[in-house]
Amino acid sequence: TVVLAYINWRGLALVGKMSVLICVVAMSPFVILVVVGSFKVDPSRWWILPDADVDNTLAAMDDDIAGGLLPNFSPAGVLWRPFLNNLFWNLNSFDSAGCLVAELDNTASFVRSMMMGVLLVVLGYFFPLLIAIGSLDSEQADWNDGYLAVITTEVVGPWLGAWTVFAAGISNIGLFQAELSTDAFQLMGMADRGYLPEIFSRRSKHGTPTYGLFLGTVVIVAMGVSDIDRLIEMLNFNYGIALLLEYAAFFKLRVSRPSLERPYRIPLSTLGCALFFFPTIVSTVFVMSLATYATYNFSLVACIIGYLLYAARRRNKQGRFFDSMGNNRNNDFVRVADELSFQDEGTETVEETEGVTNEN
Repeated sequence: TVVLAYINWRGLALVGKMSVLICVVAMSPFVILVVVGSFKVDPSRWWILPDADVDNTLAAMDDDIAGGLLPNFSPAGVLWRPFLNNLFWNLNSFDSAGCLVAELDNTASFVRSMMMGVLLVVLGYFFPLLIAIGSLDSEQADWNDGYLAVITTEVVGPWLGAWTVFAAGISNIGLFQAELSTDAFQLMGMADRGYLPEIFSRRSKHGTPTYGLFLGTVVIVAMGVSDIDRLIEMLNFNYGIALLLEYAAFFKLRVSRPSLERPYRIPLSTLGCALFFFPTIVSTVFVMSLATYATYNFSLVACIIGYLLYAARRRNKQGRFFDSMGNNRNNDFVRVADELSFQDEGTETVEETEGVTNEN
């Protein structure tokens, strides 16, 4: 962990090159599985429904997380809580790339790169799973940790099974690097805006947020002993809250500031955007409803801490959480925020004055 954090501290350019190499190594065994396994697929296996009796699957998963609003929710023989949590966790966090956009010299290709990334991730899950399900007769209970390595071994050979295990391990390094980078730059952005102490906005000689990387490393080490299923569920729930807030902010700005200059704009009307976002919002709320009571409690505490930080920042007239050494970037952000607030208040005042004039 410390070595990987040091690599992250050396700069985003090094992390980016390392991530590309990891992507090639991690995806290679699944490309081979799709090519070789496609000749062994029996399409009838794709339509076999899971066993309605989920006891064997629960025993195989050794899942000790219980409780919540919908404990062991399993219509049609599918354990929806672990299934959706893993699916949600594996396909989310695309918005985290926004934390790194300011580090780019040219953002013109950002949208195109994000769309290609979404397509690559979806295809990287869909086709290997399609081939894996269609090429072997397996029970639902067989699908536990490491089963893809078993499939690649039986479909292609032991060498690909070993490669799959290695790819899974090295892909975790890529996930670690991406998560640590985005979290550190997010902390720096919050410090720039006065929501966190100024120390988190300090950069190293490589341009990286030193103290944000340090805090992220400490948290990762401390949480490393926790159960992965519990961590995934807690992360998903809090990420779901963040998504809902992002959607709310999106519609608020669409309605209140339709003419605000935007680097990117969805080519739909507000109603069209509402229809476009509706399935995503419903799915997010449904995943959150499957959480356990422990996750609800954890999220409640996290939200309270976040609100206290926000309230402390609002009460500070200088817009900084702690009295710092005069961070100019903080002052710039506060100045812009004050100008926007003044414009809103001025607009409301003009409208009220016009209303009084018309009445008179």
